[in-house]
Amino acid sequence: MKKGFYKKLFFWIFVFLALFEFWCFYKVIFFDDSKSPWIIFFTDRNGETIADKPNEFWYKKTWNLDLNSKFVKSLLLIEDKNFYSHFWVDIFAKLRALSSNIWAAEVVSWWSTITEQFLKNKYFYKDRRWYLQKLKEANLAFFFSIFYSKDDILKAYLENIYFWNNIYWIQWAIETYFWKQDLNQLTDEEITILLTLVRKPWVKSIKDKNFVNIFERIKKRLDFSFENKITKLNKKESIDRFPFVTKYFCEGKKVDCIGKTSIDANLQKFTKNTLNKTLNSLQWKNVTNGAVLAINPETMEVLVYLWSRDFANKTVDWQVDILEALRQPGSTMKPFLYLLALQKGAFANNFLIDLKSEYDSFEEGKTYFSENYSLKEYWLVRFQKALWNSLNNATVRLAKEIWLNEIFSYYKENWIKFLENDYQFYGYSLVLWNPSLTLKNLAVSYINLIPDFENRTDRELNFSFVEKPEKVERKLDKDKFLLYKILQNPDNRDISFWVNSILNTSLSQAVKTWTSSNFKDNVVISYNKNFLLLVWVWNTDNSSMRWVTGITGAGYIWHQIVEEAILKWYLKKDDYVMPEWISKLDYCLDKNCFRKEVNYDKSEAKYDSRILERYFPEKDIFEKVSDLEKHQLKDLWFEIK
Repeated sequence: MKKGFYKKLFFWIFVFLALFEFWCFYKVIFFDDSKSPWIIFFTDRNGETIADKPNEFWYKKTWNLDLNSKFVKSLLLIEDKNFYSHFWVDIFAKLRALSSNIWAAEVVSWWSTITEQFLKNKYFYKDRRWYLQKLKEANLAFFFSIFYSKDDILKAYLENIYFWNNIYWIQWAIETYFWKQDLNQLTDEEITILLTLVRKPWVKSIKDKNFVNIFERIKKRLDFSFENKITKLNKKESIDRFPFVTKYFCEGKKVDCIGKTSIDANLQKFTKNTLNKTLNSLQWKNVTNGAVLAINPETMEVLVYLWSRDFANKTVDWQVDILEALRQPGSTMKPFLYLLALQKGAFANNFLIDLKSEYDSFEEGKTYFSENYSLKEYWLVRFQKALWNSLNNATVRLAKEIWLNEIFSYYKENWIKFLENDYQFYGYSLVLWNPSLTLKNLAVSYINLIPDFENRTDRELNFSFVEKPEKVERKLDKDKFLLYKILQNPDNRDISFWVNSILNTSLSQAVKTWTSSNFKDNVVISYNKNFLLLVWVWNTDNSSMRWVTGITGAGYIWHQIVEEAILKWYLKKDDYVMPEWISKLDYCLDKNCFRKEVNYDKSEAKYDSRILERYFPEKDIFEKVSDLEKHQLKDLWFEIK
């Protein structure tokens, strides 16, 4: 009988202790670090502070601590003078505190050790302080004292002390309040103020009566003798210069968000000012918002990131990251198609057919008609000029020649992995505007067009500074190189943009523009191996702008950013050596070759066409010309032989 009774007794004692320990450790085990004080402090790539603020909950900032400093010794004397001698709680101090509470008939003191205070500040800062709570803290202090050294506990305590004004962590408090970096630089008065804040952190002013009373008691206990000179404490300035960057740099970090970002603060500021100034000047044309992304393709470092003209502007859709939103990229898709054509044997100066034509829409009973933005037809136009001037007729005809299903597979496998559905879903609009992708996706895809970069669909933007970029030996791709030269040459823009346009910069850029047919969007994107820049202009309410194009809208912003990037040495002249399979060739424009045209092309390119005489051998046209097309062109005085 007795044996069974003791078994049950031990069992229930064990259950009680297990439940008690679970109750004590519950918040420690399931503690969410995101609700702890943590750091939001980082700089740009040049060391300039761009974010220095509290997180959603509290704030702290880290430096090395000197545990032998006068401040720490004074802290221990005031808060827990036997810290290094007692094991986890000071029994005699606890009894004195309990006696004082009974005598006063209210709680006047808890007398918590440093270890208990750390636990309270870290895990139980919102819990009501009562005897059961203090029992929980004392129990946890026992286990923490077993697994952690006194120095570790003291450092952890100093990381979680609240010093008023949303400041946790002693080093940040001394920098904010006294402009000092070292604990050993503190004066006796400054030490006394900080220790008073430990005891009385929730104050409106250090002149408060209760604060002054505690201050004088601590001063007396530490045997300090000084003349009071400090009448107020500095307020900590909360800095977050570019919330666009903060969101991504801190994303996924439940604790410390510190370090050096890839962002250039000066270039970012210049970009933001340029964007806003230009949008303000175009306001009368119903232009409201824009976005800018600049990347170093070598390292994927983000140099500029603006998803809106102003992060906190309520008049624009500032809460939506337009760089992450799905958009239709329009003519910026065309270089991928033209590169495929180059890979399939096209030359830069081949001719393409530019006629308004009827095509299969892949919908029963419907047909698709191509049409240039200018509503003009150019009949026969050089490959390189058809690309640069975004001629829709020529582009759709080229897509028909290559076959849409092949183009779709090429896009998805080598360039733009985020296409959905199938090629028949998009039809011929696949090569003009239809696929929806994010602007970030578009920018990353353009990196694959860089002449000596391999095709990859797994590149991701990097917001962290790369100290020493890895040197990579790359092989030059002749078709990408030729595409790059086509997009870089201002002479190829003469049909729609004129040779002298806003797209001309100090260093010629491989650049592509797009303007939607309803003027709701316009974009300019340029690329080389050390700087990729995308500028997008649109309206927040999706209304149409008044005749604002990629040249007058995004182009003007793009031009200024490019020139600034050149000044900052981000944009350098490309060092590509003209490969042997690319040549500078003369083309006769008439039978007697009195007039010539000089262009770069593949070295094996040979032409017999005479543009001035409208004479075009069929071999000079990349596409197979149908009898109907020959008849149409003949009616337009183009002789096809």
